[in-house]
Amino acid sequence: MTKETLDFGLEEGERYEPPEINEYFDLSQPHVMTALGPIDPSALEFTLHHEHIICKPGNSGDPDLVLDDPAAALAELEDAYQVGLRSILDMTTADYGRNFPAVTWVAQRAPVHIVLATGHHQHQHAAPFLGNASVEEIARCSISELQQGIDRSGTRAGVIKAGSSLNVITDVERRVLEAAALAHLATGAPISTHTERGTMALEQVEILKNAGIKPSTVIIGHMDFAMDEAYLRSVLETGASISFDQVSKTKYAVDEDRAEMLKRLVDAGHLGQLLVSGDLGRRSYLLAYRGGPGIRYLVERFPLVMMEAGLTAKQVRTIYVDNPARALTTSPPRA
Repeated sequence: MTKETLDFGLEEGERYEPPEINEYFDLSQPHVMTALGPIDPSALEFTLHHEHIICKPGNSGDPDLVLDDPAAALAELEDAYQVGLRSILDMTTADYGRNFPAVTWVAQRAPVHIVLATGHHQHQHAAPFLGNASVEEIARCSISELQQGIDRSGTRAGVIKAGSSLNVITDVERRVLEAAALAHLATGAPISTHTERGTMALEQVEILKNAGIKPSTVIIGHMDFAMDEAYLRSVLETGASISFDQVSKTKYAVDEDRAEMLKRLVDAGHLGQLLVSGDLGRRSYLLAYRGGPGIRYLVERFPLVMMEAGLTAKQVRTIYVDNPARALTTSPPRA
């Protein structure tokens, strides 16, 4: 195995270890907002942009979805750090069972940067939580979590989540998407979405565009459910980034097929719009809960699968390092 294979194309003197957070960061400048404060986007380094650290979805009825042990979460992140993870985005929103004190406890102790999400999930979770709340009311809550902090704690979210259902965007989901757009326009925070099995991606982008959003500020999630190159390219051609975030889940697709599709999309000119994660939001997926393959697989093994499919080490680094640094950046609007 070559040096390039081991370091994913790092140049001499480069390292993955995140620098200390600068408490005097100028928030008028582009930044990534972590649970502990703002950092320069370049400090993210090796990043998983769609995971769950602490969550307890109230209406799922599936105990495997309950990740409620902060010590286990910390152990999982410490293990992944040892193989190169440096930043992670917890996509758990309030309506999906976010436990803010617990995830804050983890963020204060983990060796990796943790970014938190505001916004809402798909209809199943958002509808009971939001009721008839207006677009403006939904947006105000997200803006508060982005600017004043979750529960006005000062600990800010860094990404806005929105979602849709299988083959449909319900009324509440449309309100959530339009509210996400308002929150983005007010704060400059990026938007990352949930699609159900990759459906309604183009419709999500259209709603956000009509609300004044540039697609380049949007990540469309779960697109490796939709292993149709023409469809994926049509989404990428809008300018949005797409997320292959079901890595390791062989019940949906084998990772070799995911890697080969990524290679085809890179060859089509879309390298800068591709992100990879695992969405390992089940106890049975995580080593610290006696499951597997664990977050370390996403860092240690899948990059090699990508290179075996023909991607270069530097292209893999772009997908895991450069693309999240761009896609997760908050660019505050000019006064």
